[in-house]
Amino acid sequence: MDSSSRKDAMICRYFKVAHHDMVFLKFILEAYEGMNVMSTVDNREGIIRIAIMPGFVEDMDALLAALGKQTVMEPVEWHEDACSY
Repeated sequence: MDSSSRKDAMICRYFKVAHHDMVFLKFILEAYEGMNVMSTVDNREGIIRIAIMPGFVEDMDALLAALGKQTVMEPVEWHEDACSY
């Protein structure tokens, strides 16, 4: 079984955000240490990846929904071999 189909594998969410919102999101998400890792995958286009640790998907989805009310976070498709940080 590959890592993308394992029950305990990280889940990645990808969003297009304005550059000035990247720092805001990074600070907020870092406060939830151990639950996620945010990284920039395409700085030019403003694409970020949020790698969510196993067991925290529901909590992080709720947080991302709340953050989406404060800033524009457009979900995007992004193709990587595996979700890692």
